[in-house]
Amino acid sequence: MDESSEFDHNVGWVAGFEGDRRIVLSRIGPWRKVFECPPNYVPRPHHQVFELGIEDWTLHLAPPPLSQLLKINASLDIRFQPTLGFARRHLEHLDNLGRHLRAVFQPLLVDAAEDELRELESGAWLEIGHGALERRIEMLIQELLALQEVQSRCRCRIEATFTKIDAEQLHKDIHSTDPARNLVALQLLRQQRDSQERLAREQHEQALLEQRIRLEQQKDLLEIEKQATDLVRAQEAEATERERERIQAEEQRKLEKIASEGRLIQERLRIEAEIRELEVRASIDEKNRRESSYPEVQAHLQREIELLAMERQRLALEDEIHKTKKSRALGWFSGLRGNTSDPAPEDGEKP
Repeated sequence: MDESSEFDHNVGWVAGFEGDRRIVLSRIGPWRKVFECPPNYVPRPHHQVFELGIEDWTLHLAPPPLSQLLKINASLDIRFQPTLGFARRHLEHLDNLGRHLRAVFQPLLVDAAEDELRELESGAWLEIGHGALERRIEMLIQELLALQEVQSRCRCRIEATFTKIDAEQLHKDIHSTDPARNLVALQLLRQQRDSQERLAREQHEQALLEQRIRLEQQKDLLEIEKQATDLVRAQEAEATERERERIQAEEQRKLEKIASEGRLIQERLRIEAEIRELEVRASIDEKNRRESSYPEVQAHLQREIELLAMERQRLALEDEIHKTKKSRALGWFSGLRGNTSDPAPEDGEKP
């Protein structure tokens, strides 16, 4: 079952379901203890965790027999969740509390709901409907389960359908001493008469409608002919107006094109004149720049010439100094070589 779609009418009953409800069974020797599973639960060897899930349960009810001309179906959809209190009272069934709850409480709930269904025998629901009875049964079942520490939300459905009318059975029920059968037969007879009256009224209205439609069709035909003539005239006038607008638009486009081309020519001439003016200004500026920088260039060249002359003088002086040192060195080496090559004269020899 879809809780959002099937239980919205029970806005005053808060079931308090929890999606992750768990309990812990602690066994130490002969002692047993049940408590809610804490958020940060740490498993222990002597602990056993059980889920208390949300379950759905459908009960089919047997309404009281009212008449062979009437078929009544009743059912009860229950969404439930056991609590810690219910689990503590049924420790031996912790492994499947939902199945145990169904087996134990089904007779109690069915009996209570079917006892409420006997309200149908009064026949008041034939006028006001059976919505209030459905709500009363739902609240009753929810309260009975709450007393057993079981959270729940219920939905009761009662469907009443009249069977095909049997004149003989209808006559028997009308003259029956059973109030319920009598009320159902009278209601069925009233519905039959209402249906006949409604059918006759609809047939009369249909005949009036057909006559009005024929008159309106004739009127519409005349109106259509008139509208067709007016439409042809309007189309001709519209075609003439469109052609006139087209010619005016074409003339306007040509004028705009000519004006646009003239603006483009003027803009091109203006740009060309500006370019020529910029070129002349640039030439004049370049000439002035060259003339103003000529003395500086000449002075710079003169300084370069003087530096080159000084550099040549320095190089010539260094070359002279190098030659002088070289000649001195050569003279010193030649004198040294002459002294070492001639042997000293022996005694009695001439040099």
